[in-house]
Order: sequence, then C-alpha cells, then structure tokens
Amino acid sequence: MTAALLLTGGPDHAHDFPSSSRALAGVLRDAGFEVTVVDHPDQLVGHLLPGAVDLLVVNALRWRMLPDRYAPWRDEWAYRTAPATSEAITSFVAGGGGLLASHTASICFDDWPEWGDVLGGSWQWDVSSHPPVGPVEAHTASERAARHPVLRGLPSTLALDDEVYGDLALRPGVEVLMTARRTPDDAEQPVVWAYRYGEGRVVYDGFGHDAASIRHPQHAALLRQAAAWVTEEDT
Repeated sequence: MTAALLLTGGPDHAHDFPSSSRALAGVLRDAGFEVTVVDHPDQLVGHLLPGAVDLLVVNALRWRMLPDRYAPWRDEWAYRTAPATSEAITSFVAGGGGLLASHTASICFDDWPEWGDVLGGSWQWDVSSHPPVGPVEAHTASERAARHPVLRGLPSTLALDDEVYGDLALRPGVEVLMTARRTPDDAEQPVVWAYRYGEGRVVYDGFGHDAASIRHPQHAALLRQAAAWVTEEDT
C-alpha cells in the first residue's frame, strides 16, 4: 500500500484543521493510501526517511504570525522553520517524492522562501488576498490542462463553497490546471497547478477550506487523481 504522510494543524480562528484533515485523510484512504497524520512540522523529519513515504500532504497553517491581528494565537501556533525540517521536505520532493499541498499550504513557512520554490508558488503578504468563503466556480485553464491526469475525466467547471486565493507568486514552470475569480471583475487566478521540483511531482490545490469542500464529489475526485499523479513514477 502507498504511504502518505499528512501534516495538519493551525489556529482555529478561521480553519477547522482537525475536521478538514480527517476528510482529506479519508479521501486518500479511499484512493488506496495508508495515511499517517502529524500535527507539527518538525515531526516530518522522523518520517520523511528514504523509502518510508511516497506522498507528503500539507494541510496546515504554520507561519510566524507577525501581524498584530494574529497576536491571540501567536504563542500557540507561530512557527519558524527548523533547518532540519526544510531540509527533510526539500530532499524528499527533490529526490522524487510526491507533494500534494492544500489551501493554506501556500501561506506556510513564510521565513523559508524556498518553500515557494518547492511548491511552485507562495502567498505574498500585503499583495495576496482572498474574499470570505462563498460560492466559487473554477474552470479548466486550457485544453491542455483538461488532458492532464489530475483533471482527466472531470467536468470543466468545479462549483463549490470555498475561498479563492489570488495574486500568489508563481514560479516558472508551473502548469496551471484550473483558475477562478475572487470577484466578478477579478482576473483569473490560478487555483490548481501541477509542477516539477527536482525529481518530484507537486500539485497545489488552492481549495479545501473545510471538510465539505474536500468531500465535494468532484473535488474529492480531483484530489484522488492528484495524489495518484504525484506518486506515479516517471517512465
């Protein structure tokens, strides 16, 4: 059975990570993965050993929490990336491990700029933004994207209640698979992408604010196909 390691955890003022991670783990188990869940980034070091894990899943919000509005949660949840943790993640993905990153993963590890290089993009403080949770329609970005294994066989439109993260800083080489708008007059924002980092495959799924989004039938199918693609060996 393919082994997945799921990192969860973060402040509860905006996200119910225990609930969303249970839903995500369930989707992965339905896809045939054996899932181990950890709730602190530094625990990854003991698990991301050669040959031990096929897939790293990040459904977490761990960052420095520097703005004053996050002060009530800072003592419990603020995080600075340990060198051993960044090295474990980088080595795992560059060495051929699969990475599936959900929603707030693009905000994580804000003191480690190379995380955006691994993920294919990152949140930009004072630039990136999102509206409140609400109805969203995401669309397949191109005919080529529709043929990608992550989207193959899925409808061209994904309608669900979630958040659209916009103005993320994408890295060269990202293949945008789906886009959505924050508001009707917004530009199309990349919300799902595929990427290669070293020998590893990466999918970022900007949706997944809550368990209902993750369990949405079309979204769950996208997640299963993303997990399968990032863990597929190149031939």
